[in-house]
Amino acid sequence: MQKSLTAEQLINEIGTVTSRSDARAVVNRAVRVANVPTNRPLQMQELLLVCEALAAEGGLVQEIAEVLASRALDS
Repeated sequence: MQKSLTAEQLINEIGTVTSRSDARAVVNRAVRVANVPTNRPLQMQELLLVCEALAAEGGLVQEIAEVLASRALDS
């Protein structure tokens, strides 16, 4: 897994556990909470902030966010 992801790639990941429209809404909310741009790949710290915001959603979204953060830190 690459360190930096785009918002669209995050939507695709979250979309594995929810509908595409819900995934888009959740990621858009997390990006706003983390106050990061969506017009380029996220830097490591930005990705971790978004993952933290996504994890606050709980459930399967939280699990995906934890996996994404872990992979980003491991690579």
